[in-house]
Amino acid sequence: TTAIMSVLMFSVLVGALAFLYWKYYYSFTSRYPSGPKPLPLIGNLHKMKDRSRGHARFAEQFNGVFTIFGPSPTVHITDYALIKEAFIDHGEDYVDRQNMPGIDYIFNYCKNGGVIKSSGDNWREQRRVSLTILRDFGMGKNVMEELVRNSVSEYLRCLKSIENKDMVNMRWPIQVMIANIINEVLFGFRYPYDDCNDLINYVERFNKMLSDIAKSRLLILGKIFPSIRHVPIIGYHAVEKHKATARMNDEYIVKNVAKALETYDPDGESTNFVHGYTQRMTTNPYLDHGNLISTCSDFFAAGQETTTTTLRWAMLFLAKCQTSQDRLRAEVHQVVGKERLPSLDDKSKMLYAQACVHEVQRCANILRANVPRKTHKPTMLAGQLIPANTAIHADLHYVMWNDPHFLEPREFRPERYIAEDGKSLKKELVDRTIAFSLGKRACAGEGLARVEPFLALAATVQHYRILPVAGQIIDLTQQEKTIGFPIEQMLKLEAV
Repeated sequence: TTAIMSVLMFSVLVGALAFLYWKYYYSFTSRYPSGPKPLPLIGNLHKMKDRSRGHARFAEQFNGVFTIFGPSPTVHITDYALIKEAFIDHGEDYVDRQNMPGIDYIFNYCKNGGVIKSSGDNWREQRRVSLTILRDFGMGKNVMEELVRNSVSEYLRCLKSIENKDMVNMRWPIQVMIANIINEVLFGFRYPYDDCNDLINYVERFNKMLSDIAKSRLLILGKIFPSIRHVPIIGYHAVEKHKATARMNDEYIVKNVAKALETYDPDGESTNFVHGYTQRMTTNPYLDHGNLISTCSDFFAAGQETTTTTLRWAMLFLAKCQTSQDRLRAEVHQVVGKERLPSLDDKSKMLYAQACVHEVQRCANILRANVPRKTHKPTMLAGQLIPANTAIHADLHYVMWNDPHFLEPREFRPERYIAEDGKSLKKELVDRTIAFSLGKRACAGEGLARVEPFLALAATVQHYRILPVAGQIIDLTQQEKTIGFPIEQMLKLEAV
């Protein structure tokens, strides 16, 4: 009898505790914007097997803003007007970066360092100083344009040297062209096309790391329980192997920073970002070597991989859509001719080229997962309260592929951006093409990232017709990774 009573009392106690936890849990979840109903302990993880389809369903069901518990809460914004309301109208409320201990352990070279993953005063100062240095080097102006045009010229020489133009892998010529631009800005040197193994190794490690992270189910445990990295075997596969790859890529940046510092003269004129940053270290307490490495790593990884991937998509879109390519080439030949390189002075007279760049950025839509922001105080969005310290994910990927302002949004149609008068771009559509995000956390390298594809794309079609390889069909399937890479495929180049 005593044993039975003990079991009953224990059962009642467990039941009472379970009920109290259940009640507390749903009281806690009710503080956030509505979304799919989570379960205690696991949140919505059971509903996230197909993330893209799930988000599309929730976006429609909850009118553009909803909370996913994974198991901690993240508010997702899937409507352009709401993203603008949050990041532009109330930008200060969303200016911090979400802490993700497991992920931060993998990627951070130093705590709260650099311009992408940092928050607070350090982020403000790293971004301010970085933009000042880049402006000093002519970001988006003549100096930066000259760097881009020099790199485009080398890229064209590389294409010309390829003997078999019936089967060309455009990936590495594009990758080296873009990497050389950001390399010269950051470190003051360029890679020869026939001697760039260090760059190739970095890129392949970086892409493999993104692929491994996207496929890793154990990493979810690393996000929820950061200390799992100390558990033998499980900790290695969940966290430590990704950390090891990230550190190898950090060493690539460390080596290039050291190489740049060999020519540093504290009394001389800065000739690259590393010099400009180092010069300011003596007078600014926020600047140190750890933040220099982190900032260079942020700019290099984001600056070369995103633009390279966008241009790889551009080649595929134009190879598949020959009428768009012909129209673009005709405009380039009319405005620029065939002898000189396109320049930014030509841009105002090349409306279709501008439209092509916007449409490539929208259709390529390469940021499948944006880096989450965080509210630093309670704020309202769409009439719903979002508590302080809540992770915020603006789903740029969903918006650009589902915005009703873009008719047939999956179709590559650059002309959609051109106004009825044929003399200007439709501002509303340009504004809604948010490949660089919005607000205070928008891409710091946006100026350069707009110059590169315009000049590179115009120069490519100026000299070559881009075609599918004989007997093959262009595959526009996007790989489901952190960055939306295209399927690697050969193209045919035909001189014009």
